[in-house]
Amino acid sequence: MDLTHQYTVKEVIEIINTLTLKDRGIVKNSLFLEETDFEILVKEDFKKYDSTFKALA
Repeated sequence: MDLTHQYTVKEVIEIINTLTLKDRGIVKNSLFLEETDFEILVKEDFKKYDSTFKALA
């Protein structure tokens, strides 16, 4: 990861999806979210940015 790069939601989700289950757990715990809350948050972001993702694709 480049610390000077401003990542989009899509990029962050793509990075999270490449992590091992253990590392995903660490990310979830770091965000202080329970698993269900984390999944809901990701789904809400996909809905919110769906048209943007399609436009960029």
